[in-house]
Amino acid sequence: MIGRDTIDRIRSRVDIVAVIGESVKLTQRGRSHTGLCPFHQEKSPSFSVSADKQLFYCFGCKVSGDVFKFVELSEGLSFIEVVKRLAERAGVEIVDERSNHDRQAEDRARKDKDDLYAVNALACSFFERMLLEHPQSHMARAELDKRGLSYESDMRPILASFGIGYAPHGGDALVRFLRQQGVSPARAQQVGLIASRDDGTFYDAFRHRLLVAIKDVQGRVVAFSGRILPTPEGAREPSSPPPKYVNSRESTIYAKGQTLFGLFQGRNAIRARGEAVIVEGNFDLVALHARGIENAVAPLGTAFTEDQARLLRRFAPAIVLLFDADSAGRKATRAARDTCKTVGLSARAARLPSGKDPDEFLRNQGVEAMKSVLKNARALDEILVDDVCEPIGEGANLAAKQAALQAIRPILEDQDLAFREVLAKRAANRLGIEPGALWRLLRGAEIAPGRAEQKTTGQAPLTEEDGLSRAIFEALLTCPELLEEPEVQESLALVTGDWTFAVVALREEMRNSRRENRPLDGPALLAHLPASIQEFAAAKLVDPSLGPQTGVSEASADGRPDPLIVRRVVREIGLKLEKSQATARYREIEREVQQAESAGDFDRAIALSTEKARLKSVLMESARELSLGNN
Repeated sequence: MIGRDTIDRIRSRVDIVAVIGESVKLTQRGRSHTGLCPFHQEKSPSFSVSADKQLFYCFGCKVSGDVFKFVELSEGLSFIEVVKRLAERAGVEIVDERSNHDRQAEDRARKDKDDLYAVNALACSFFERMLLEHPQSHMARAELDKRGLSYESDMRPILASFGIGYAPHGGDALVRFLRQQGVSPARAQQVGLIASRDDGTFYDAFRHRLLVAIKDVQGRVVAFSGRILPTPEGAREPSSPPPKYVNSRESTIYAKGQTLFGLFQGRNAIRARGEAVIVEGNFDLVALHARGIENAVAPLGTAFTEDQARLLRRFAPAIVLLFDADSAGRKATRAARDTCKTVGLSARAARLPSGKDPDEFLRNQGVEAMKSVLKNARALDEILVDDVCEPIGEGANLAAKQAALQAIRPILEDQDLAFREVLAKRAANRLGIEPGALWRLLRGAEIAPGRAEQKTTGQAPLTEEDGLSRAIFEALLTCPELLEEPEVQESLALVTGDWTFAVVALREEMRNSRRENRPLDGPALLAHLPASIQEFAAAKLVDPSLGPQTGVSEASADGRPDPLIVRRVVREIGLKLEKSQATARYREIEREVQQAESAGDFDRAIALSTEKARLKSVLMESARELSLGNN
C-alpha cells in the first residue's frame, strides 16, 4: 500500500506542465498554459494547465485533474501504475509496507514478466526483418497488396505500428534466432513462440504466416496472430489443411479476454472521438487504421468480454459494433448487449451488406462509404429488434410471430418509456401487429403465463381485459370487413393477450379471401388461431350470431349482423377496454411515484406524474364518450 505522504511527495516533484507537454503542444498565456485538448476533438484550444495549482482543466469537455489523473487517462493505466511511473520519474522511493517476502515475490514476478515482454519484442523485430529480407516473404507482401495495404506505400508507418511481419516457412528459423540472442527455449515456450517435440528439440509455432503483433495498452508486445499463406513453390503440401489463423496461447502477460487488439494504437483517437469501433478480424482493424479510421479495436477472436469493455470504458463511453454481416456476426452483436449494459457503455451497431466484412467493404467501396456506414449506425437495441422481426415479416404464421415477440421481450422491457414505445412500434410494423397492442400483449402474457393452454368456452374471462378483448374479436368475427376501418383499428390497438393474435389471423384470412375472391375459409382461420381461442372461435363460426355478450342482436336483411351496429359495439367495447387499461396503469404509476419519492428519485417521480396526468385525461374522456354513447 502506498501512503499519502509518498503520493504528495511525488506530486510536489513532478512538473505537470512538463509531463503534459510531452504529448500536448502547450503555449504559455499568463500564468497558465493552453493547448488542444487530447481528450476530445477541437479546433481552438480550450485545454488549460496551471503550474501553480498543478491541475489541468478543459473548458470544452470538462475533464480535469492532477498529473496522476492526466497520465491515468492518457495512458490507460491504473492509479498504482501511474504512481510507480511518476515516482521513478521524480526519483521518489515508494514506501512499501509489505513484508520482505511479499516484496521479493512481487519483484520476481515482475522480472519474469519483463523477460517475457523482452522475448516477444525480439521475436517481433525478427518477424518484421523477415518480411523485408526473407526470400519467400514476397508471398506475405502479396497478401498485404491484395488487401490494399502495400508495405511500399504511405501506409507503411501504420503497418509498422502493428508489428506486421513474416514467419518463415520451415521449422526453426525463430528458434535459431532466439538461441543466438541468448534466450532460453523455456522463456520462448512460455509465450507460445516455440513448441517442443517428443525428442526434446524445438520448432517454431508460427510458420509461413503473415503476422501481426498484439500489444497491451502500454505498447508492449504480448502475443502474435498469424494468417496462413499459400504453400511455397516446391514445398510439400500439408497432409491436412492448417488453420487459417494461429494465435499465441495465453500466458502470464497475455489473457485474450482482457486484451483489445489495436487499443494501444487507437487510444488517442478513441478518446478524442468519444467512441470506439469494434470489429471482429485483426486485418479488418488494420485496414480501418490504415485508411484513417483509427478509433477501431478488435476482441481477438473471442466474444466482447466485460474485462475488455471495462478497459475500453477508460477511454470512451460509447462504441459502434461493426461485426460481419453473417450469422456469427449477428450472434456476436446480440452477445455484446449484456456486456455493454453491465459496464455502462452506450452501444450502436452498423451493418454492412450481406456477405461483406469491413476489410472487403473498404477495398470495394472506399473509406467514404465506410464512414457513411459508421455515421448511420443505429442504437444496438433497434438493430437487435430488426434482426428478430425482419426475417419473419407480416405474412408469417402466428407461431413465428409469437416466438419473435418472446425473443424481443427482454429488450422492450429494458427501455425507458419513450424508447420502449419506439421499439414496440418498430417491431409491430414488421410483424403486422397493431403498435398499440403489442406491448399490452406482452404484459398480458406476463400477468397470466400459460393461459394459452386454457380453453375459454364456457369459462368466465380471466381478467376484465380478456373479456373485453374477446368481445371485440367476437363482434369482428361476423363482420371482418370492418377490420380495415380506422375507427375500428383504434379499438383493435387496445386488444390484449392471445386475442391480439386472433385479430391478426382474422385480418390475414379476410385479405386472402378478398384477393382470391372467395368466402372466408373457417378451417384455415382456425388453423392459425392460438390454441386457447380455437374452440371458442369454432363455436362462433358455426353460429354466426353475435350473442348476448356483445349486447347486439339486430341483423341486416340478409341475416348477417348490421355493420353499423357492429362498428358501434366495437367502439363502445374499445372505450371500456381503454378505461380498464388506463385505470390499471394509473394505479401502477401511483405506486411507482411513491417508490420514486421514497428513493429520492425526484426526476423519475416528475416524469411519472406527467404520465399520470395524461392517463387521468384519458379516463375522463373515456367516461364522457361512454356516457354520450349510453344516452
